[in-house]
Amino acid sequence: MVRGIVCTKIGPWRDALTLCEDVEGLMDSRLEVDGDLIKVKVIASGLCFPDILVVEGKHMMPKPAPHVPCNEIAGEVIEVGEEVKRFKVGDKVFGTCFTGGLSSEALCRAEDCYAIPDGVDPNLVAGIEVNYGTSYHALVDVAEIKSGETLLILGASGGVGMSAIDIGKALGCKVVACASTQEKLDACKAAGADVVINYTSGPFKSLLKEAGVYGNVDVVYDPVGGEFSEPAIRSLAFGGRFIVIGFAAGGDTPKNAIPSIPLNLALLNERKIVGCLWGAWKMRFPDLNRANTENMVQMIKQGKLNPVVSKTYTFNDYMNAFEDMMSRKVVGKVIIQPIGGSPAKL
Repeated sequence: MVRGIVCTKIGPWRDALTLCEDVEGLMDSRLEVDGDLIKVKVIASGLCFPDILVVEGKHMMPKPAPHVPCNEIAGEVIEVGEEVKRFKVGDKVFGTCFTGGLSSEALCRAEDCYAIPDGVDPNLVAGIEVNYGTSYHALVDVAEIKSGETLLILGASGGVGMSAIDIGKALGCKVVACASTQEKLDACKAAGADVVINYTSGPFKSLLKEAGVYGNVDVVYDPVGGEFSEPAIRSLAFGGRFIVIGFAAGGDTPKNAIPSIPLNLALLNERKIVGCLWGAWKMRFPDLNRANTENMVQMIKQGKLNPVVSKTYTFNDYMNAFEDMMSRKVVGKVIIQPIGGSPAKL
């Protein structure tokens, strides 16, 4: 039987989720393989903040209950459809599934998966496509960031924030990382940030000035929103780009952190305020997304990118994983493994 975590109703995650020993029976749906589909034995699944918003019915792309949360996985192919040419049984893959990642088995479209290079930890690649895909698209495609530019990252210790640090440094940028505790700042520094700022230690504008970056920032990467967005925009140099990623400062009610920004700030210094909606972009431009992801995989293999896993949990303690995510205790990516999942390299 397929074991996993199921969202049985839309609402607060503590009430909506349950550990199920027979996911197919509860969902009244079999994981049948045909066409371009592959079935994967899940080794690791990546948990993202938006996954919890979907469970609670607060995401812009909702899913009805029942459903299995998460869609990022790494594992071993155990069955392939008749049209699949890219993979065979026994191959080690990562990517996104459409039946939910918090399950011992999952169905994926072959085109949504990638081969795991030899020697690469499945826990790292299980969590890269959403966070790293978002950050790579935001910085490379949307912001068109260049080597030598200054990148200011809000919420830098979270999953997308740490990926932005990693990618920014790999692209040759000066990275200014902002977070709320010394522990998180230490993690950002260890990940490669050149400058770290605790934006809860005083007025944010003053802190940016003290760090010598106010008015000299080329790109702002903002997954936080709230009170920090406007000072960050004001810190941009001429032609600076402000990339809207999300509104994590609102917690389980993101709309509470949507700031009201005076549009004259865009006029001044010809600043650009641009959104990054990676999931929708991926659906519209799958070939471009595949090229981005394959490029990042090579950068990981070459040691140019070094994804950070905050902590690895199992299905039995999934509640702790969700709690740590919602209380913003995590640094980097959260990984959840089925019982018996191995952290060893493939």
